[in-house]
Amino acid sequence: MRALRPYRLDQSRFQVKLNQNENPYDWPEEIKEEVLRRLRASPWNRYPSVDAAPLRQALAEAMGLSSDMVAVTNGSNEAILALIQTYATGGSVVYPIPTYSMVRPLTVIGGATPIEVPLRPDFSLDAQALLTKAIETNARLVFLASPNNPTGNLFAREAILAVAGGSPGVVIVDEAYFSFSRTSFLDEVLRRDRFAVIRTFSKAFSLAGARVGWIMANSQIIAEVSKVLPPYNLDLFAQTTAIVALEHRDLLEKHVRVILRERDRVFAALSQMEGVHPYPSEANFILFRTRLPAQEVFDRLLERGILVRDVSSYPLLEGCLRVTIGRPQENDLFLEALEEILRKR
Repeated sequence: MRALRPYRLDQSRFQVKLNQNENPYDWPEEIKEEVLRRLRASPWNRYPSVDAAPLRQALAEAMGLSSDMVAVTNGSNEAILALIQTYATGGSVVYPIPTYSMVRPLTVIGGATPIEVPLRPDFSLDAQALLTKAIETNARLVFLASPNNPTGNLFAREAILAVAGGSPGVVIVDEAYFSFSRTSFLDEVLRRDRFAVIRTFSKAFSLAGARVGWIMANSQIIAEVSKVLPPYNLDLFAQTTAIVALEHRDLLEKHVRVILRERDRVFAALSQMEGVHPYPSEANFILFRTRLPAQEVFDRLLERGILVRDVSSYPLLEGCLRVTIGRPQENDLFLEALEEILRKR
């Protein structure tokens, strides 16, 4: 614990915010008004549903599951931590690196030992190495993110299924960026006893401000995880807003389509820049490497009011930065600034 650092990001000097993989599009006013109408009609002096039962039911119906196969959490971070506390405290958690930056600290906070297995140089999953380490350490949990953050790539289905089939503990697949890839392992929840899928409202649903995530697994896993989750872990606003989001999925989906078009456009533009190597992405961000030091590029973009993420300290990612796909005009400003930086250098 002493070696951990609090999660902090400098957000004090930016005009274009492209560093946290947020959806750049806020909700339409009419949907916000619907949330406010329901909140006004709800008693604020009473606790909300203790386990967010109405939201769990709405999610279950949307996902084609029963409500006892769904648990809702305060963001996906709480989902990861709850699974670690339920199954891995005192044991080990195996995961590939690089991956989502909070996995290691959440493992430590949950009282488990982090066991890291490098991805292959092309960022693909080394299923055999991961499985070997899981068996050697009798891992209680294996964590996989697909699409992976910060690399943006999907892991091969057969590789994930090989890990799921041979691991001694529960396998978690974090699908925070599912909506940008349309590739899911949700069907495996119905087939496997030790398998869970995590998703979030923070990305495609444009709801990072409400902090809502959820776990999907068989009813036995959900029953055990529910013992760890605190009562009332989602407040009235979060529960109400998430339900409204599910009711307006079609309206919100148009933002995803725009982001996908912009992702392709930004990738093509980066590919044409001399000294820049972007990596294909199935998420709402792009990892790229330049011929200049990452810190220099980061600082010079920030001087122009553009905030991206420096991930050059991650394993395998020397010289790399990650840019979130923003609105078209924000993407244009980023591309123009990066090209200018490279040209002047």
